[in-house]
Amino acid sequence: MVRKRTLILTLVIVIGFLLGISLLVSKVLLKEKEPIITLTVVEDEPSLLHLPLYVALQQGYFEGQGIRVRLAQGTRAGSNDEGIPNADVVFTDPVAFLFHKAVRPAAPVIVTTVAGHDGTFLLAKEKEDFSWNNLKEKRVISFPPETGPGLALDKKLRDNGLTPFRDTGIYHRIPQDLRLGAFKSGTADYIQLAGIQALTAEQDGTGFIATPVGDREDAFPAVLCAVSRETINKQPQAVQIFVNGLYKAQLYMAREPELGLKAAHKFLSKNERQQTDSLLEQYVAMGMWQPLPGLDEKTFGALVQAMEVSGQLPAPVKFSSTVNNDYARQAAETVQYIPPEERDKNWLQKLFS
Repeated sequence: MVRKRTLILTLVIVIGFLLGISLLVSKVLLKEKEPIITLTVVEDEPSLLHLPLYVALQQGYFEGQGIRVRLAQGTRAGSNDEGIPNADVVFTDPVAFLFHKAVRPAAPVIVTTVAGHDGTFLLAKEKEDFSWNNLKEKRVISFPPETGPGLALDKKLRDNGLTPFRDTGIYHRIPQDLRLGAFKSGTADYIQLAGIQALTAEQDGTGFIATPVGDREDAFPAVLCAVSRETINKQPQAVQIFVNGLYKAQLYMAREPELGLKAAHKFLSKNERQQTDSLLEQYVAMGMWQPLPGLDEKTFGALVQAMEVSGQLPAPVKFSSTVNNDYARQAAETVQYIPPEERDKNWLQKLFS
């Protein structure tokens, strides 16, 4: 009886082993036959705000599913006669995108949120216990209102009872390379700076970081992911795989922050590594990359309203023709976090677990 049980157990193990081998071989053979699809992804410039993209690239979330990503920066991707980038995917500032969408309805469609909060900081002349009321009757060098950071500050001031240009002086037309010099010379009491630049300026003694403009409670996205209509029509499965990869990166980064650190070190400037590490901590605390199922209608409405109030929207923009959340919803339903101890199991361990 014992020998019979041993024989049966041995047969089960052998059959399981052979089944596993055959599945593995068939999977490899099928993978080799699947065509590799290349998606061109445009980003204005490398940015820590794009970290889910870099994590997905480093961890192989795209290539593992038959997608090759080609990164292109800014205008190097070119554009067609309508001014629409010759790219499959665009990582975009929400304000610039919505303005573009208002004047060119054929512009790409938003499929998900990459970074959920503004990533800039206010630098003050003196160290202080900050409250937004401190900006009353003060002067601020801000980003232009037709950019996400500029609109985020405009909205934050209005939300705190301050009307830009009336209660708080705003200088938003100072050229980029002259902004810090103007602040040092006394033109303004505060200056709005991008993350790395703000940390560097504080380290150099130019001023003191008073507050981030974005925060965990304020859903005001800094980076959106938009896909061309042509790519959606021709390669819907590739779009789904790409959105799945971004969502998976956000999901895993929330539980394993070291993934973000490794990707930041690989894709961003080594000269700014110290500031990058510090900024990453602050963004994580802010919930910058919390897994988000697309761009919800409430957040979209807040963006549009803020643009209308500040005079930045030349024509109405409808949620239904601007956002497609189907891919993000599918990603949220199908992509799951697998703990390291489960990922490290070999196929035989998984078979018997």
